[in-house]
Amino acid sequence: MTAKPRLADASASATVAPVVLFGIDDRGKPKAARFGKDAASLAIKAASQLQLRVVPTDQPKVAEIAARLPVGRVHATGKTFVPFVRRDLYDKLIAAAGSGNGAISVRTAASQASGAAKANPPSANPNLPHGWDQIGLGDLVVAQEALEDGWYDAIVVEVNGDMLTLRWRDYPRERRIVRHRFRVALLYPGPESRPKQARASSAKNQSAARKDEASLPLDWHDIDVNTLVLAKDDGPMRSWWEAIPIEKAGDKFKLRWRDYSTVPPINRERLALALICPDAA
Repeated sequence: MTAKPRLADASASATVAPVVLFGIDDRGKPKAARFGKDAASLAIKAASQLQLRVVPTDQPKVAEIAARLPVGRVHATGKTFVPFVRRDLYDKLIAAAGSGNGAISVRTAASQASGAAKANPPSANPNLPHGWDQIGLGDLVVAQEALEDGWYDAIVVEVNGDMLTLRWRDYPRERRIVRHRFRVALLYPGPESRPKQARASSAKNQSAARKDEASLPLDWHDIDVNTLVLAKDDGPMRSWWEAIPIEKAGDKFKLRWRDYSTVPPINRERLALALICPDAA
C-alpha cells in the first residue's frame, strides 16, 4: 500500500504556469512540464502530436505539484520539449489531476489558455459494463498486473473470445496485458447494475471464499460486512486493493485491507467499490 503523499508548501504555487503537459514516453518513462501563458497555446497544440495529456493549474492540488515541475520549452520551430521527471513526482501529478478527471482535451485547454469562454467539459463518460459477459471494446475495467501488485484502471482495446487485451488508462505507454474477462473487476455502471454473469453463478460460487473466508458479492447491493471487494487507496498511484468491510452504516462502509493488516482502515461509499467476479474465485 502507498501512503497518502504530504503536500509541500502551497506558497510555491503562487507563480505557477497556466498549463501542464504530462505523459509516458515509448520507453515507459514519465515526462511532465509546466508552460507559462506565452507558451501555453503552442504547447497545447503540440500535446496531441506528442501524445501527452493537458491539465490546467487552476486547482490548488495541481498548482502545488506544477510548481515543482521543470519549465517546458517551445523552440522557434514550434517543437515542444517536455523533460523527464521522477516517477514519484509524476504519480503525484496523476493523483492531483484526478487520474483523468482533471485532464482536459486539447481544444478545451486551448480555449482556457487563450482567455476564451470556458468550454463545456467532455461529455463522453467511460463505458462501464454491467456484467463480465458484457465487457467489450473501449470499456473501463480494473485489472491486476501481478498477484503481489495492486489493481489499476484499464481500457479494453481488443476482445478475443473471453480474452481481453488491456491498456492501463493512466499509463498508456506501458506494456499491454491480456486477461480473461472473469479476472478483471467491475466499477459501478449505474442503476440496474446486477451483473448477468453473477446472476448465473452457481450456488458454489455464491458461497465461494478466499483464504480470509470473505465471500464475493454478486452485486453492489450485496456488499456487506465480511465480503471481499476492491477499494481505491489514497496514495499517489490511486490503485485498488482487496478490502473487507468490517462496519456498515447504510451505504457507507469501514474497510480493512485484506493483505495489509498494519495499514489503517478506510471509509468508502458502497458504489465507490469495485467487484471481483465470483467465477474468478
